[in-house]
Amino acid sequence: MKTDEVTVNGVRIGGAETEEEQDRRTIELPSGMRAEVRKGRGRDLMRAQRAAASGDASAVVFALIAELTHINGRRVVYEDVLEVDLADVMALQDEVIGENFDHPPQRVSQASSNPDSQSRS
Repeated sequence: MKTDEVTVNGVRIGGAETEEEQDRRTIELPSGMRAEVRKGRGRDLMRAQRAAASGDASAVVFALIAELTHINGRRVVYEDVLEVDLADVMALQDEVIGENFDHPPQRVSQASSNPDSQSRS
């Protein structure tokens, strides 16, 4: 078995950087801590939704921050995010939401094909 094939709890150990590892941004939080935020995937949202079993939208955002963020080089969990200074949470929320929900799908408006809704002259 090659070193880049070894995983522990689904996390690859050794080998070249994965796309996820390359697609991280480092930001300085208002408290002075450094956070690395990676681009999210569908599986991250699914995990966040499971972690926030209540279904509360704000809880899902906090869980998503935990899925995508390392603070001062350490992974964080949902409960850690609850204890982070408010200014830092707001910055992380902006970073996570801004990146992953930057361009929501636009609604397509369709003209009504109902002949009764068209004006008659």
